[in-house]
Amino acid sequence: MLSLTHTIISLPFGVYFENPLFIFLAAAALHFAADMLPHWNIYPQNFSRFPYGLVALDVIGGLGMAFALVGNDLFTIPVLAAIAGGNAPDIAHCLWLIAGGEKQPRKTSSWLNAPLNFHHRIQFELVSPAKGLISQAIGMLIAVILIK
Repeated sequence: MLSLTHTIISLPFGVYFENPLFIFLAAAALHFAADMLPHWNIYPQNFSRFPYGLVALDVIGGLGMAFALVGNDLFTIPVLAAIAGGNAPDIAHCLWLIAGGEKQPRKTSSWLNAPLNFHHRIQFELVSPAKGLISQAIGMLIAVILIK
C-alpha cells in the first residue's frame, strides 16, 4: 500500500487522541489491517535498483496531503505519532529488503525476521493500479470524512 494512503488513514488517530504511544501503536495496527486489503504498491522488485525517487514522491505526497488536511496540526506530537506509526512497518520492511532480508535472512536476527516476514506474507497486492487503488481511495475518503 502506498505511504500516502498509510499517512492519510492514520491521521484520525492523531486528530482524536492524545496519547502518542497509543496513537503510534493503533496506527501501526491499522497499517497491518490495511495491508490485508487488495491494494497496489510501488514494487521495488520491478526495478533494476531500488526506486528511491518514486518512494520519496510517495512519502512527500502523503505529507503534503496531510498538511492540506490538518494544517499546522501536522507538527503536533499526536499527528506525528500517527504518521510514524502508520508508516513504521513499511519503513522497517524497506530497510529489511534493502539489507537483503528475503534473500539473506541470516543478516538480521530471528526476532526481527518474524514480524517482517509476517508483514510480507499478509500483503494483498494487486498488479493492476486501477483495481489496487480502489481500496486505498476508499480508506482515504473515510479518513478525510473523519477528520473534517
